[in-house]
Amino acid sequence: MGSISNQRKIQHLFSRAAFGISPQELEKRKKQSPVEAVEELFRESERFTDLQAVSLEQMEAMSPHDKKNLNEEERKKSRELRRKSIQDLNLTWLEKLWKDPARLRERMTFFWHGHFACRLEAPLALQDLNNIHRRDALGSFREMLMDVSKSAAMLQFLNNQQNKKMHPNENFAREVMELFTLGRGNYTEQDIKEGARAFTGWSFEMSSGQFVFKTNQHDDAEKSFLGKTGNFKGEDILEILLEQKETALYVSRKLYRFFVNDREDQGQIKELADVFYNSGYRIDTVMKHMFSSDWFYSQENIGAKIKSPVDLLVGLNRLIPITYDNKDGLLLFQRSLGQALFYPPNVSGWAGGKSWIDSSSLMFRLKTPSLLVNEGHIDIIPKDDLLDGKPATMNDSMKKEELAGKKKKFNPKADWKEFLAGFAEGASKEEIIEMMLVAKPSAALLKSLVEFKQDNHREFIMELLSTPEYQMA
Repeated sequence: MGSISNQRKIQHLFSRAAFGISPQELEKRKKQSPVEAVEELFRESERFTDLQAVSLEQMEAMSPHDKKNLNEEERKKSRELRRKSIQDLNLTWLEKLWKDPARLRERMTFFWHGHFACRLEAPLALQDLNNIHRRDALGSFREMLMDVSKSAAMLQFLNNQQNKKMHPNENFAREVMELFTLGRGNYTEQDIKEGARAFTGWSFEMSSGQFVFKTNQHDDAEKSFLGKTGNFKGEDILEILLEQKETALYVSRKLYRFFVNDREDQGQIKELADVFYNSGYRIDTVMKHMFSSDWFYSQENIGAKIKSPVDLLVGLNRLIPITYDNKDGLLLFQRSLGQALFYPPNVSGWAGGKSWIDSSSLMFRLKTPSLLVNEGHIDIIPKDDLLDGKPATMNDSMKKEELAGKKKKFNPKADWKEFLAGFAEGASKEEIIEMMLVAKPSAALLKSLVEFKQDNHREFIMELLSTPEYQMA
């Protein structure tokens, strides 16, 4: 097996840590060491801005305090405004993912978005949760776990509003252990019951979303949890969970599958878990260790992961500057490809891996680059909710009369001039292939690409974007 070039290592790093890299930037960085590139990614992510798509004033306007007196038409309008606000939240963050200079932080925010999956018709609460993920993305997992657990979004989503003294609701405690910290098999049903008692009284203000501890609803009797006994509150439970090395192992395994490979190497995962645990759960420490490890850049890890739909969409927009007449079409793409921001399928988030590829989505995935960057003309049918209801339909399957007066222009426009400036005028096909594809093409595909009769770089690059190899990161 030949050695892996520095350029290929840089491509791999940026593919996993920053949604990809443009030819211009790759040309500048190809002599940079991976360690130097990692340090720069961390430095550029020190400064960041919150996601700001909805405001408290907007939410108050669509959620009158006298809800009980609303008629059915007013209730319907309020629900529609909330759904529209979540769509705005979705599109604002999607654009932030490909434009924000704090690339690694946004990438990590995307990871935590799946780890702490949450689905609600509460736009402001979802935005606040997303900003918690962003703020703590490269900091302390201990702080993030505490902040997420006290967020209005998660308390509402996991029903802790109903968790009261004498009437405990176990849902919140169960998911905190199963999905956020220990993972299945590392706790008992009794631990769930005792943990739920400790979280009684954890609530939030409906108007502001601020965390509130309701002492009159808290069970202050003694509890036994994971071998410890005491008058525990929710904070104590989270600390006990963090004391367990299984928590470091569980989170490290998810980080490994997301950033390295779906095929797990138990030794490498344990190595990450030890670093994570011994650092006091510093996310930046474990991520720097991962990105600086020789095994991260091994051949079996390069080009080995199927891009998620968001990876695909964000990566294309980071690669080639694209503008849209109407961004609503990006909601359609997310739905059709099987992953929409702020709409996880369940509390476990997205399964990832091979689940992204099935008979219904594969052909659409392969066509997506052409539709977005090759002046694809798409008419979309506006729905009350492009994400929750039946997916909007491409215009080629609808009658012209059905489209009349309903269609919106999506019309993505790619800035090919800026993009192609990143390639030398006399660049060979082999050089272009190396810059565009992280996954190495098969011998048969490489032969067909080299023999491809293209008139210019643009046509050849479109051919590359339509290959199965471009679907890999």
